[in-house]
Amino acid sequence: MATAGALTCPSCGAGVPAAARRCVHCETPVATVRCAACFHMNFREAAHCTGCGRDLGLEPIPRDGALACPDGHGAMTILDCGPGALHDCARCGGQFVEVAALRDLLEKHDRVDVTPPSRDGLRVEARVRYVACPVCQSLMNRRNFGGSSGVIVDVCTRHGTWFDAGELPRVLAFAEHGGLARKRAREAAEHDKALRERTAAASEVIAHGASEPETGSFVTDLLAALFRD
Repeated sequence: MATAGALTCPSCGAGVPAAARRCVHCETPVATVRCAACFHMNFREAAHCTGCGRDLGLEPIPRDGALACPDGHGAMTILDCGPGALHDCARCGGQFVEVAALRDLLEKHDRVDVTPPSRDGLRVEARVRYVACPVCQSLMNRRNFGGSSGVIVDVCTRHGTWFDAGELPRVLAFAEHGGLARKRAREAAEHDKALRERTAAASEVIAHGASEPETGSFVTDLLAALFRD
């Protein structure tokens, strides 16, 4: 992933954090070019996206939206993203990605491990806060995306995922560096281990002529494990 150097506001000359959309001193928009691959905002002079490192080309076109930013910054704009949509806050840089849209983005970036993971992708945030889903207003669950990415996102399983500024590129980089493939491998290994343990336990029951537990949950769980996809 590309890293940005020192950035300055073109209006007042003050220093600007790499992920900022506006100058914190004079409110001038400083990040105005959107990457079509990861939806990160970049400075006008950038040739490559500071979020994913790809060449900057044609930009996705936003349209007015009705969903409010969970951090209280007003209505977000909408960017069509495959089968779903991405809702973007121009003030804080946060993005609410609908379930279908995030699935499509991850499928496009998911691959085997070909490069080492970025340090940014392994950084776990210390800040703890809970925000409401902009669709149903229920408090979203905080999760470490993929179990090991270090990116703590806010998830509404029904409607979508909230990413703070700069988090979506980090999650997509995690997928590109094989993070999801490694997660699937860990889950498959854990599933196989659990199945072997249940099968061994069932064999012990049969060998010793033990009676089935009254609840029947043991056999039910065993069958579920045997026939799970």
